[in-house]
Amino acid sequence: MKQKISIYEMLEEARHYHNCLCDEEEAIKICEQVLEKDPENIDALLIKAGSLPHINKEKEAFQLTESIIEKWPNHWEAYYLMGVLLFNTNENMAMQNFNKSISLKKTFDNSISAAQLSYFLKQPDYKRYLFYAKEIDPSRYACYMKNCWEWEVC
Repeated sequence: MKQKISIYEMLEEARHYHNCLCDEEEAIKICEQVLEKDPENIDALLIKAGSLPHINKEKEAFQLTESIIEKWPNHWEAYYLMGVLLFNTNENMAMQNFNKSISLKKTFDNSISAAQLSYFLKQPDYKRYLFYAKEIDPSRYACYMKNCWEWEVC
């Protein structure tokens, strides 16, 4: 007999495929299954929106993220995802979205992304965003600065 898994378990599996395995197609497939059961599941919508750009579906990700912001205007993660989508195409709008995300909920991800973009734009406030990230998760901050931080704009 096939055991029924909960929506929560499905979402955890989708997150694992997205965040750890980088198997975006599988993450999206699981999110679609969740959305069949619960079309308004914000977690499934956010995971899907975060996965779509990795399979060259930026336009669809942008449209989905816009619709999430429309429906849930006070959810930090949608603004963070919009900032990521705009990072290399419209830096000012990306920064506005990161700032909106941070104003709703300061997280390591939105803070470090804002720091990196602010640094690229040669804005001195990048240090403030780095401070937020370090304050939120010091060990992740140390790892990020050692392995991921871009010190020069190419």
